[in-house]
Amino acid sequence: MDKNLFENEILTDKDNYYLTSNDTKVLNKAEYEFDLSDIALYRMEEVSFEDQSPRKEALENVLSTMKIDGINFIYLLLGDENGVNFYYGISRNFVLGKEPELSIMDIGEKILEPSIKGNFRGSRTRKVENEERRKVLDEIYNMKEFSMLEGVPGYTKEDEKFQGVDRLADVMIGDKFGFMIIAIPASYDDIKEIEKNLYDVYSRLVPLAKESVQSGTNSSKSVSEGTSDSVSSSVSENYSKSKQESVNISDGTNRNDTKTEGTTTSKSTSKNNSSADGHNTSSNGTSTSGGESHSKAVATGVNHSESKTTGGSETNGTSKTNGTNKGKSTQKTNGEGISETKSHEFIDKKSQDWIKYLDDVILPRLDYGMGKGIFITTSFLFSDSKPVLKKLENTAISLYSGETGNKVPLRAFSVDRNSEIFKSLKCFQLPCGRINSKKNGEHENVSRSALSQYMKKDKSFVIGNWITTNELAMIAGLPQKEVVGLALREEVEFGLNHQVEITDENKILLGDLVQSGNVLKTSPIYLDKESLDKHIFVSGVTGSGKTTTCQNILCGCDLPFLVIEPAKTEYRIMKEQYSDLMVFTLGNENAGTPFRLNPFEFFPHESITSRVDMIKASIEAAFDMEAAIPQIIESAIYACYEDYGWNISKNENTRFEDPFADGVYAFPTLEDLINKVPEMVDEQGFDVRLKNDYIGSIKARLMGLLMGSKGMMLNTKRSIDFKELLERKVVLELEEIRNGSEKSLIMGFVLTNLLQAIKGKYIETGKAYNHITLVEEAHRLLSKYSPGDSMNMKQGVETFTDMLAEIRKYGECLVIVDQIPNKLTPEILKNTNTKIVHKLFASDDKDAIGNTIVLDKDQKEFLSNLETGRAIVFSQGYNKALQVQIRRMTETDAKIKIVDNDLRDSVYDYYIKNYKKGIIINTQFLDKEPTFEGLQKILDISKEKELCEAVYEYGCMYKKLPSDDMLNNIKNAITDKRLEQVYSEISNAKSTKNDAVEICKEEQIEILKEYMNRFDKEYLVYLLTAAHCRSKEIRKTDAWIEAKKELGSDAKKKKILAYINKYISDEKMSLEEVRRFRNIL
Repeated sequence: MDKNLFENEILTDKDNYYLTSNDTKVLNKAEYEFDLSDIALYRMEEVSFEDQSPRKEALENVLSTMKIDGINFIYLLLGDENGVNFYYGISRNFVLGKEPELSIMDIGEKILEPSIKGNFRGSRTRKVENEERRKVLDEIYNMKEFSMLEGVPGYTKEDEKFQGVDRLADVMIGDKFGFMIIAIPASYDDIKEIEKNLYDVYSRLVPLAKESVQSGTNSSKSVSEGTSDSVSSSVSENYSKSKQESVNISDGTNRNDTKTEGTTTSKSTSKNNSSADGHNTSSNGTSTSGGESHSKAVATGVNHSESKTTGGSETNGTSKTNGTNKGKSTQKTNGEGISETKSHEFIDKKSQDWIKYLDDVILPRLDYGMGKGIFITTSFLFSDSKPVLKKLENTAISLYSGETGNKVPLRAFSVDRNSEIFKSLKCFQLPCGRINSKKNGEHENVSRSALSQYMKKDKSFVIGNWITTNELAMIAGLPQKEVVGLALREEVEFGLNHQVEITDENKILLGDLVQSGNVLKTSPIYLDKESLDKHIFVSGVTGSGKTTTCQNILCGCDLPFLVIEPAKTEYRIMKEQYSDLMVFTLGNENAGTPFRLNPFEFFPHESITSRVDMIKASIEAAFDMEAAIPQIIESAIYACYEDYGWNISKNENTRFEDPFADGVYAFPTLEDLINKVPEMVDEQGFDVRLKNDYIGSIKARLMGLLMGSKGMMLNTKRSIDFKELLERKVVLELEEIRNGSEKSLIMGFVLTNLLQAIKGKYIETGKAYNHITLVEEAHRLLSKYSPGDSMNMKQGVETFTDMLAEIRKYGECLVIVDQIPNKLTPEILKNTNTKIVHKLFASDDKDAIGNTIVLDKDQKEFLSNLETGRAIVFSQGYNKALQVQIRRMTETDAKIKIVDNDLRDSVYDYYIKNYKKGIIINTQFLDKEPTFEGLQKILDISKEKELCEAVYEYGCMYKKLPSDDMLNNIKNAITDKRLEQVYSEISNAKSTKNDAVEICKEEQIEILKEYMNRFDKEYLVYLLTAAHCRSKEIRKTDAWIEAKKELGSDAKKKKILAYINKYISDEKMSLEEVRRFRNIL
């Protein structure tokens, strides 16, 4: 074959376009010792992106890092009914015989995976371990149908969004299929060889693209005739004399303009007569030519020269010539000529098209690949059935074919399971071979470069086409939209630097910095223990990681703390870290961790007025009440204090020598308040209807607090010592308090006592006391005021807001936790120095918190995309909010369960050590610390109200607790209905005519004697009176308190006992004695 026609013929022969279909090829045997260690795979579990979708350019950067000798780049999609799994990987290249400098695993871990994470910030990849890798390989091997794609993909930038792999995944959803690309990175020498071949092809094609042919005819005839004769004569004489003297000074400008025009015309005529052959020839010709030229020169300069010349010259000579010159000339010329020329141009469109293809497509691709990289690439497709495989083939070809430059379009070829191609595929290798035929000449490798194929001079090849990273990134890309099996997450940038210097002893580890979704283990984030008193706000929806964050803070600071947990029991898990942790389950006495809180008990440094204001604020913040109700309650509280002997103005008690001493009950209770309300309403002068409305409204809100476990907790005479709690680690669980308003009220009571305890500590020591109070679901107490809400509630919230602002100066750290920031009063968000925000969904919540930590619109929206355990943190010294992965230091799920019995010992231990204080009523009558069993016995007594009161009266009389036998007697007396009848008979006795009364009744006397054998007469009087109150359902109001006081006097006791003696001995009493006794009773 003529080498000038060689390229044209081979490039237009369709049989040469695809190596797979070439009949002259011989494939090498695919006998490789392939092992699991020869391949590394990484599954894409989540892809993060910026702007609109994952950028193809980012994947190009990843591919550019894979330009390593001795490896194959692997892209694998495996789909089934559950979705599509995406894998990137590398395998050892057995074809080229080059050993990589690093192991396959090292390349995967140190180069491939970091490149993916670096270019797709925040994306999550998972290394496929051996067992799973084997399953992936088996899944490929077990497919039934296989094919391969050969050709060059086309890229259409305008339709980039229509060429995404997400469309392939959507088409194939539910089908079992696989799509794998194997790409060998071309070396620099290989690329330069391709370039050289392309230039050779180009040089050979150019002469074939166009050909010019010229043809001409010329005829001429001339005749010339001439005669010449000349005579010449000349005489010459000369004389010369010269003298020269000159001075020359020059300074000037030179300018030269030249214009030349010319025209030449000639005409010739020739005629020749010949007598020899009788042929006459003549010719005529005319020629005209013209031309015009212009030139212009300008030279400017300064030249100064001086010269002086003096000299002379003189010549004398004589020359004489004699001669004659005479001439005569005659010439006659005739000429005649004819000239004709033709030109033809032939164009080879095939060659021109290939030249244009090289110029517009191939060479730009090569130039791009020279910088970014070139890969020898082939795609393999496999499925369980032929229809599915055919759908996969056509979908892939349709997606990855461009509008132009389709000289070597993608084409599918079936792969037999017994072929060398399949054996190569199993080992993640490209099939290779050699062309044996000489049909296409010895320079076939040169021309195949234009077909995007790479063949060596010996005609050995790898089945595949060389493509650039740009084209490979398109066909081996990530979905532009989320598909089943791979999640897409838009990433937003947050700050990466903060200028906060914290000493080692003050560091509280919070977590690790996150950069675009990637956790930077080398950049831990700390809170400053010195700044805790500026308060912390933590927010996030349920399950976002708030509790873990809070527990990290509590554990990291190593300070005593109090946690108020209204809804869950997640903080008890910290018992694993702190064996002395005290957990109180409010509202559940059966849990074995009872809590006692009398809201009316105040501290010695505290004024009654201050305490009343806080009680009132707690009630206002918790309940929605009509206008005058808070004032009525306030008045009733003051009256209750006065009933217990308190002077409101002086803050002194006249009834008790030391009202704050252990075992002294000098403070009113909730029951006292409720009983006092009707009296205070009567004093207001309301009409009957309004009076009943107010009384009913107040009782409806407060009566529930006296029932069951809530009554045992709140309707108590003494409170747990909050000053001592400040030195411990304590959790208060309010889960069993189901009523939201009652939870809020109890939270208010707790915070009131806490504030005063901290203030008392500060007064005692004169310095701030470091302690942390963590309040979950703070909106229950610190809710935002909205138009239409009660002003009383607004005032109550403001009182607590002011209290929390005040508490800072005493060294207290408040951690406010809430999942609904927009429900909180704005002061909480404004006055907390550190804010930790987990996932939020509601836009109003994102705006409420986002505006306080300098978040832009995109960052606010991103709060909905935060993963569990990640938070946006903003604190003092931060120029920008940071994204942080919170360290998990405790378990908040159900893996570890702390049951109630695990919590009992530390709580019981506290009550045992403080038994003299009488926090658990009747423990103050013990003469030594009770055992756990002894404390449990007293707690069981406290669950029966009447028995508890009877035991308390017994303790007051005898300064000890009753024995077991005596306790049984008291129980029997309380339940004995006959005592009520005895009291009734005594109080209803009438006098006789002789002023004596016969009131002796045998049955009553026997009852009295029976009980007098069991009890002292003094205690019997209490039992009789208590029985009467039960029978008449008499409330123990002020009259009851006064009656107990009267019965406590020696004079009264003697009179009553004397009367009972007379009654039992059948003695007669005067009418006056009977009336006096009845009055006493």
